Amino acid sequence: MRHLHFYLFGFAALVAACQPVTPTTVNSKAAPAITIAPKDQTDIDLVVSTVTKAADNEAGTDAGLGTDNSIKDTEIAAIPATPPVQPTPVQPTPVQPPFRPKAMIGSASMILVRDLGIANMIRQEGPIEIWQYRFAECVVDFFFYPASQGSSQLIIKDWDMRSAVIGGRVNEGKCLAAMDRHHQKLVAGS
Repeated sequence: MRHLHFYLFGFAALVAACQPVTPTTVNSKAAPAITIAPKDQTDIDLVVSTVTKAADNEAGTDAGLGTDNSIKDTEIAAIPATPPVQPTPVQPTPVQPPFRPKAMIGSASMILVRDLGIANMIRQEGPIEIWQYRFAECVVDFFFYPASQGSSQLIIKDWDMRSAVIGGRVNEGKCLAAMDRHHQKLVAGS
């Protein structure tokens, strides 16, 4: 069975080799017609295809020699290539405005939880609730008072920052930056 495949393959190759071939002559004197690409296209942007036309001259084929004396014209046509796919620009994550504790005055507790998370410590002093947030650079307290007399809803009326070390000096810029970093991280969901 294996030998049969070799015989069939050899026979197919022999048949293909015996097929007649028509000789063609190329007229090297013919000037090709070249189209010029628009200014915004480069050589890389074009795909070039070659088309050969036979134009019979007065003599046609030479009957005595059996040769083809026709003139071959070569035309080169520039076909615009498919434009490359442009990557979709990545939209940067919008940066939230910086956290500013002064802007929290008048806000309810849920707003502070949304912006800074749950406080590290909450203590009650009469009708006042004090929420304490600790950062490496400082400690920040937010003071909640009732929204109106007899109301159970609490709103921020004041805030204060101090050094994380007892008796140390607070660097307000670093403290505000620490609160903002914490806020940005919380909002980004990291």
